[in-house]
Amino acid sequence: MVICPFCKEENIDGVDECEECQQPLGFLSKPRTSSRVAHSLIKDRVHMLGPRPPLSVDGTTPVRDVLQLMVKRAIGCVVVQDSGQMVGIFTERDALLRLNTEFAALAARPVRDFMTAGPETIDADAPIAFALHKMDIGGYRHLPVMAADGTVTGIISVRDIMRYITEDLMSLGG
Repeated sequence: MVICPFCKEENIDGVDECEECQQPLGFLSKPRTSSRVAHSLIKDRVHMLGPRPPLSVDGTTPVRDVLQLMVKRAIGCVVVQDSGQMVGIFTERDALLRLNTEFAALAARPVRDFMTAGPETIDADAPIAFALHKMDIGGYRHLPVMAADGTVTGIISVRDIMRYITEDLMSLGG
């Protein structure tokens, strides 16, 4: 229940106006955060995570070469492009689930055969909470960060968000 601040009448939570005095109550239904960290996740934007520049490969690149590149650079994913446009993402999870013990037989095949096509993306100006929600719902560990013109400008990971939350929590103590 919500109490109307104008007439003190009880109303059902979520109503737009008081049933007694007809005054607007929508402002009382806005989500409120219960912690400073939650507030920061809603207020702060994805670009504040410092997305790493994406490593891109052509879809015809043999998956063996892509995996070697990922190991050499110590990264968990690459953006797969065709004619300069993102068509997919290839991650450690793709390698594990789609190649698995058949790697030797599949190593020469193009990475596009094993990538996740049409991956979820996030806008650089979106709240960090949106990225966290997408990652949670989809089970993703990486999200490509998009510019307004539709180009991939970076990659964020769950680790980036965890680092952000940890730093925010640590700042509470000092």
